[in-house]
Amino acid sequence: MILDLTGSEQELINCMGCEIISGHLKPFGGILFKNENFFIAQDFELPIDGFIIISSVRHIEKYTELTENEQIDLTKIINKTLKILEDNNIAEEYNIIFEEKKGYHFHIWLMPRHKWMIEKYGKVIKNIKQIQDYSMRNLRTKENFDKIKRTCELLKRELNNERTY
Repeated sequence: MILDLTGSEQELINCMGCEIISGHLKPFGGILFKNENFFIAQDFELPIDGFIIISSVRHIEKYTELTENEQIDLTKIINKTLKILEDNNIAEEYNIIFEEKKGYHFHIWLMPRHKWMIEKYGKVIKNIKQIQDYSMRNLRTKENFDKIKRTCELLKRELNNERTY
């Protein structure tokens, strides 16, 4: 079992990325964008507005397993997603974190640097675990879920608008 960002239990059988792409796990806000190479969702576990995951559709574990065309597609997707988030004042700055882990789906975190994170913890990357723990303890609120839902709807609308991709 795994807790989603609302604190609800969902059954995790295999790799989280595979479970999401198969439809077995349901991320908050749903899949925001999907093409033949990647899908985008709000982070499954952490209720942080604008904390976006970009994951490969194929089960690969490392960036170096991406084809050249997938690498180009990934760069375009990252750029487009960040531009939407920044243009809509979700966060001014992001940390882009490539996560490679044996047995797990390759994915990228677009981790926002919200004002509260910097005020409370200083450098976001250095204190990411404390930020994650804080969000699970303190940000599971209706107000925050509403904010995350609006961001998910914005991304879904904008990322699926072919004129902007």
